[in-house]
Amino acid sequence: MKPRLVTSEPHEYDPRLIGQVLASPSRRAFAMAVDLVLVFIPTLIVALGVSWLVLRQSDPVALHAMLGIFHPSPAATMPETAEATAARQGETLAFWRAMAPLLTRIEAPGLPHAAAAAVEEGRLDDAAAALKDYSLDFVLTAPEFEPELHPRHIRCEIAALIPRGVRTLSILGVPALYFTLFLRGRRGATFGKRLAGIRVARMDGHRLDLLEALERFVGYLHIPGTLGYSLTDLWRDPNRRLPHDRVVNTVVLRVEHAKPKVAVPADRDDDDKSIASKSAVI
Repeated sequence: MKPRLVTSEPHEYDPRLIGQVLASPSRRAFAMAVDLVLVFIPTLIVALGVSWLVLRQSDPVALHAMLGIFHPSPAATMPETAEATAARQGETLAFWRAMAPLLTRIEAPGLPHAAAAAVEEGRLDDAAAALKDYSLDFVLTAPEFEPELHPRHIRCEIAALIPRGVRTLSILGVPALYFTLFLRGRRGATFGKRLAGIRVARMDGHRLDLLEALERFVGYLHIPGTLGYSLTDLWRDPNRRLPHDRVVNTVVLRVEHAKPKVAVPADRDDDDKSIASKSAVI
């Protein structure tokens, strides 16, 4: 294999960039906040869709029980009678009997040990009886900043329903497409960046290709990876470049709008021409 040599490519820059105004940290933070809000709903929809497909194949009984939450049963609308109470209790036990194996498999936070042990031993009726007084909370993920789990509440993490092999792709796929395609575009800006009046530009003046735009998105992992310390480069780096900027040789700039040209009145233009002709004669 032919050896590769050191080149000056990482240090090349477009002279037209020199002197342009850099994006401030507040504008960059505002743009990121807007972008995260915009991608949250489609990311949630994709995660729910993938979870539905997985459960449809792996645990259709639990899927049917989960979908039943959104459809009130006939017993729920019945008047308060002993028969209606017995019917509702039966529906509750049936729901937990269907959900107990799934919650045990994903090790749902808040699941009582007695219910998990009953599932492991195949005693689903006992597991349902142990869960009948509990409430089930559905969340997309359960990171450290999630609110504290209340007593007698079980947390079902939607992300945990997705196999590990496709979990990251399901959750990060939409943001990856969003940031990659928009930064690859002619404007070099997402909706958040356009709203904040900033754009991403390569230091050598060329447009980012798809791989570079994706690489820049993946580079955002430096923020949690360094516990936010790498963000100090916004003040320490002369060009306010963060690690994900340096990895693809980009800089974030303020968008400079072209100043409108001042129209010259026709009579003034004629006067200037006449003055110039007189000067030429003299």
